[in-house]
Amino acid sequence: MGTAPSVPGIEPRRLDLGRGRALLVRAIEPGDAGALAELFDGLDLDARYRRFFCAYRPRPDFLDRMAGAAGLGNVGVVAWAEQAGAAPRLVAEAGYVRLPNGDGELAVTVAAGWRGWLGPYLVDAVLDAAAANGVPNLEADVLAANGPMLAVLRRRGAVVMAHEDWSVVRLLVGTGATPTWPGAHDRPRVLVEGSAGAWQSPDGGATGAQVLACPGPNARRGGCPALDGGTCPLAAGADLVVVSPAGDAAAWAPLAEAHRERHPGVPVCVTPVVGDGPVTVDGDPVAGLGRSDVVAIVQRFARPVGGGVRS
Repeated sequence: MGTAPSVPGIEPRRLDLGRGRALLVRAIEPGDAGALAELFDGLDLDARYRRFFCAYRPRPDFLDRMAGAAGLGNVGVVAWAEQAGAAPRLVAEAGYVRLPNGDGELAVTVAAGWRGWLGPYLVDAVLDAAAANGVPNLEADVLAANGPMLAVLRRRGAVVMAHEDWSVVRLLVGTGATPTWPGAHDRPRVLVEGSAGAWQSPDGGATGAQVLACPGPNARRGGCPALDGGTCPLAAGADLVVVSPAGDAAAWAPLAEAHRERHPGVPVCVTPVVGDGPVTVDGDPVAGLGRSDVVAIVQRFARPVGGGVRS
């Protein structure tokens, strides 16, 4: 298998699985292209669709680029199963490709029989490598039906960037404690806490805003920084925070208050549970606005982005 290239944040790790079995996790290397082909060829149709969103079988040039990730500024990690008396077999890969906005695009593949713990383990390895390489966030398109992958990323504090016709969810995971806003600040940034609803629908783009949706403090591993007495980078960098309660509205009131206290100067809008009271901004009711008036809320209350970009 040769010697894996030196990649910041990725040191070879051998995990003893007992009974003469071990798992070697290391950086991907150019000689892995053939083993990657075998890994992808062994996927069933469902697993192939979750990885490529179609029945695609990677071409040799695609595999060569994956195996040469380090030379392209990307990061890849592979897991080789070792068994006494048998040839090593590649059973999983994970990594990211650099995006123009400075983030990385995450992808993961795990062979049948190795799913459960190995995928999350490799995601953590890639997050560590991304942090070591100065990549602030990893982004990933995940099928809405891919419950295991959604759960893995949500447990790592993922926020929702967008929905594509509700069948695909784009998630953002910070390589630090909390995600940060990706790309240039050239349009209003709206942080939605709770039920994204119309904010993340395909029609929500009519606001012209960049929207990130956090599922709420109870869904984040490590808790909510604002409720824990700190600052939330997403709220601090937002032009508008929208608290959109899912369920008991009273349970979300401390979050709205924490944002007003911890992030002064950022308007905090609270939308009611359907049929339950008016929209409020910074604690004051606003007549004539409802939960679904997303465009009007952004236009009236988001802080202006001066000169096209606000630092």
